[in-house]
Amino acid sequence: MHKIICLTVFLLMLTFKSFGSNRILYVDEFYHILGNEEKENRLLEFTVRNGFDKIILYDLHKINKNYTLADRTKNEILARFIFKAKTDYNLKGVGGSGESADFFLTAIHAYNMSRINPVERFDTYNLEYEYWKKDDSEIGGYYCENYLKKNGKTCDRENTFNFFINSLKIMKKLAEENSNKVTVEAYVGKYLKHEIKEITKYVDRLLVHVYVKNPMNGFSSANERLKYLAQTNIKMPKISIIYSSEILFMGGWLKYYSLNKAEDIFIKTMREKDQNLFSKINFTDFTYYNYSYLAKSVKYYNYLNKISLNKNSKKGNLLLASKTP
Repeated sequence: MHKIICLTVFLLMLTFKSFGSNRILYVDEFYHILGNEEKENRLLEFTVRNGFDKIILYDLHKINKNYTLADRTKNEILARFIFKAKTDYNLKGVGGSGESADFFLTAIHAYNMSRINPVERFDTYNLEYEYWKKDDSEIGGYYCENYLKKNGKTCDRENTFNFFINSLKIMKKLAEENSNKVTVEAYVGKYLKHEIKEITKYVDRLLVHVYVKNPMNGFSSANERLKYLAQTNIKMPKISIIYSSEILFMGGWLKYYSLNKAEDIFIKTMREKDQNLFSKINFTDFTYYNYSYLAKSVKYYNYLNKISLNKNSKKGNLLLASKTP
């Protein structure tokens, strides 16, 4: 079985050679996938086939309820999945996503410390805390009620941003405790100039959201925020652009165009409009949110391509037949 999986992955990687750069994929609803071999393999085959070399596991708090991540006797199911992803499918990294430093302390980092084999560990600690969302940071909002009030803080942007930064600081220290290399990254949206200068001190990679319906509008959406990054005077972290494959955003567009095209449009536009900016930021790759939506879009795109190929094949056969004496 192992040989069959390795051969399949090798063939998929050969298919990918003609595509673009490597990619990162957010895996949502992972609690419905973990432990189901068919679903696990389907996910991992999708990543390889579509050029993803890293995945970020979402909803780990739900996994933690069923399989206590800090408990070595209960987290073997996750260890087996991460091991398989890296060995059988050659993924370069598996990241764990959380909302607060406390969750990394008690679950994600605790899981890493419980596993002796570094191949079974998370390679990245990913912070997903949207401090810039006004509704979530005000009275009655999600972050306000679940994080700020509980820590005796008033609910406003300054305090929710400080919570975000404090989480990153702790995550950075936790990453250094690993015997294997673990990087820290953060998802960021509508950040301000002074905020991004502080954020970049504690991350190895920034995932900058570009939530548009059409990638033609992608660079204009991110231009000002990327310029803020270019003005930081410290070491530039790696920069990954996030496209969302949700229906509200690029889910519809990706049914008719490839991931390569979406990425090429962004890069080409940035080079044409601001070559200086392109050279200043440490732009490395693209991230896609999320697996469930993207899989549907890619499936439809492949279906249309198959129909198109069949039509062209029939036309070619008819043309050959008409020329036959």
